[in-house]
Amino acid sequence: MDKKRALSLLISIVITVTLIWFLLTKIEFKDFVQTFSRIYVPGLLAFMIIALIGATLRAWRYKWLLLPRPSSWRDVFLVTFIRNLFVDLFPARVGSLSYVYVLNKNLKYSFESASSSFVVAFILDFLTLSPFLAFAIVAVGLGKTSISNGILLAISCAFFLLVFFVFWKVEKIAGIALKVYQKFLSVIKQEKKTWAGVSVHKWQLTIDELNKIKERRIGLPLFALSLGIRLAKYSALYFLLYALLRSHGFSLESLSFSKTILGITGAELTSALPIKGIGGFGTWESAWALTLMLMDFEKRIAILSSGIHLITNLFEYALGMGSILFLTLFLSQKKRDTKG
Repeated sequence: MDKKRALSLLISIVITVTLIWFLLTKIEFKDFVQTFSRIYVPGLLAFMIIALIGATLRAWRYKWLLLPRPSSWRDVFLVTFIRNLFVDLFPARVGSLSYVYVLNKNLKYSFESASSSFVVAFILDFLTLSPFLAFAIVAVGLGKTSISNGILLAISCAFFLLVFFVFWKVEKIAGIALKVYQKFLSVIKQEKKTWAGVSVHKWQLTIDELNKIKERRIGLPLFALSLGIRLAKYSALYFLLYALLRSHGFSLESLSFSKTILGITGAELTSALPIKGIGGFGTWESAWALTLMLMDFEKRIAILSSGIHLITNLFEYALGMGSILFLTLFLSQKKRDTKG
């Protein structure tokens, strides 16, 4: 490991340990243990079922985007679970690129097919954020808490328009970016290198694939499917939050679905940070607790409820590691069959 990566890892470890320690000093540790030991199993099962529905919708979207090449449900489920495993492990959501790597290197899909479907899905995930955020802000009530206000609503709408423009003109934006990249290669006098030529060629092929996706005119169905993915995500976490807090006297009626959306949004903003805790631990919990406290949640409950991050990560890690193991065994068997 080089010095830069070692330093980044060290900083992440320090952030995780410091923030987790700080949060635990604000509550009784026995409360934390009791909260997990008393988790409401039906609510936990509801979380798992809805989360799997969301993963199925995400896999369906990938399967649709990869057309006209036929893709098996096995392939898209494997890359979906592996992507979900890595997406929060690395800063700035670079872990989601594992989708491209597994499809291209392990399952032998073309790079341009994998990269173009990744780009469209990535943009759609951001495009569906604003509608839910705007709904939550209005439902919570403008001006009733420290976090819900007209400025946040305006920012949400502006963000939606910006991402919609990127989605609408993605192939043209990618073309402009390619020209800038080629100019940069020329400035540093690397344009004749083999690696430079290959990267430019692959980039152009990806743009061609983006054009093909646009020509299919499936933007609206894809957006609707992406809304379903986000709804499943929020609903799953809502039931998980209920399962965790039921022992503290909370019911589904007393918990606010809208405030849950705002809490998740605040916590997930940390995923865009260049440096964060290992697996997001520490930074996610701190942002979640802070967001809920700004919405008038008791500090103790806000911190205890951040435990949903541990449960979701364990669930996604189990599915992701299982998928990696299955893929490894499958590829090994395929290699043996080819030699035989």
